[in-house]
Amino acid sequence: MGRSVKKLLILLGILSFSVHVSAQIHGTAMGGISTVTSEGAIDTTRNPALLGTISAATTSFYIMGNTYYNEDANPEFHTPVMDISSIEQSNDYYYAFSLFAGYARPSGRGILGYSLSSKENFYLRKKDTQKIYGSIPNPTPPPTSLSFEQTETTTTNEINPTLTIAYGWKLLDNNYAGIQLTTTPFFSNKKTDNNNSLGTSYSYTKQEYGVIIQPSFGLLLTGNDSQVGLRFIPSTIKCIKKKAEADFSTTDLSYSDKWDFQQSEGPQIVAGGYAKILPQTGIALEFGLLLPSSYTNTDINVTDNPLPAINHSSVTIHNDTIINAKAGIQYSFTETFECMAGAAFFHFINTAGSSKSYGKGKFNLVLITFGSNYSLSSTVILSTLLLINNSSFESYYHTEDTVSLDAKIKTTSWNITVGAGLSYRL
Repeated sequence: MGRSVKKLLILLGILSFSVHVSAQIHGTAMGGISTVTSEGAIDTTRNPALLGTISAATTSFYIMGNTYYNEDANPEFHTPVMDISSIEQSNDYYYAFSLFAGYARPSGRGILGYSLSSKENFYLRKKDTQKIYGSIPNPTPPPTSLSFEQTETTTTNEINPTLTIAYGWKLLDNNYAGIQLTTTPFFSNKKTDNNNSLGTSYSYTKQEYGVIIQPSFGLLLTGNDSQVGLRFIPSTIKCIKKKAEADFSTTDLSYSDKWDFQQSEGPQIVAGGYAKILPQTGIALEFGLLLPSSYTNTDINVTDNPLPAINHSSVTIHNDTIINAKAGIQYSFTETFECMAGAAFFHFINTAGSSKSYGKGKFNLVLITFGSNYSLSSTVILSTLLLINNSSFESYYHTEDTVSLDAKIKTTSWNITVGAGLSYRL
């Protein structure tokens, strides 16, 4: 963690003690539910209508970090120009952390909230290695083959801070509404070193940077022991630019794409409900539907076969309907200690194609969550969170760019993340 990041965390920690706080984790630990159960200033990034239920200024801060990551990939490559006997793929290291820092206060007839957070990882650094063993025909007589070993090592650095402003207000009775605008500037840098026993070594860097903008609207209906929440996201817009630089033994090449505006995600509707079924027990359910979307992207491929080149093509990506379901339970052991648990499931399919290539992918994700809130005193609350993530991805890819290639990849990964936050309660 850099010195500037440490200073930021210390500053936000000081801020969390300077005003009243309500940073209790409820829906987040109940499978990641975001439409019901207020979490104070954290509501700035969830259903904005939840802000309307806050009666005084609040601030929230917690940080989460990855403690375990394992990825098992089984790629298969087939091409007529060579025989591939085996492929080994490993993850050398994986470091990631995320945070939330928010502040909400009364403004006009409602509550105005600001936050610095991350949709996935605030910062990510990882290193992956792929080794391919095979042979190619020897053009000199008598007919033989030449064995080769190719090692490709990629180091990835990403930063994705999310800035959000939201406003929630009370409607008639105990009903609330809210609006929200989320902005995520992002930067990704991938450095790859390629070594082949039959050829020369080369390296290249791919960069992506830009901004993601997402507006949303929310509603919340409340009763004595129940809530119903709705969040609608009309569209997710991404403004992106891509660059590539390659260092070959004989020449250096570069490519810079133009700025591109994309509708990376279509309209999204999320609806949830919460009910207190016993004096000490509450349950919550939530369902999400993300409608299909299509956009054009730039695919960049760096190769030294048959000559050093940076090839780029326009690829149309189509996302099918994405569905997700979440459920959780909350139990209060005492007036000062409560625990939550939940689960979530996501599924989607997408396709990509150009004049030279075609691909299709299927993604499934299962998320298990656990959390707790403990009142250290009448004003101080300690919140903890544990996330266990299992994802599987299957893809097929065919290209006729430099050589004819068919690829099938099956990947399964496990990710364990822990988090904690300390706050005051009104």
